[in-house]
Amino acid sequence: MTATDESERRLAEALQARATGAGGRGATRPARHVSGRAGTSTATALLLALLGGAALGTMLGLMSLLAPGVLPPLG
Repeated sequence: MTATDESERRLAEALQARATGAGGRGATRPARHVSGRAGTSTATALLLALLGGAALGTMLGLMSLLAPGVLPPLG
């Protein structure tokens, strides 16, 4: 038996053990619970970005309506 045959056999056994759910190190572990703190900071950042964009859009819209010629033309 050559080294290639041996490695292929070991790979096949490992894949078979993983497919059947057996095996020690190759077994899948349950997912870790992510704390709610990371989700809260992401939601807060997205909300602030949305509010900032809405404020900037409102400001530019009012400037273009109330003070024409202040903003440069597009194209």
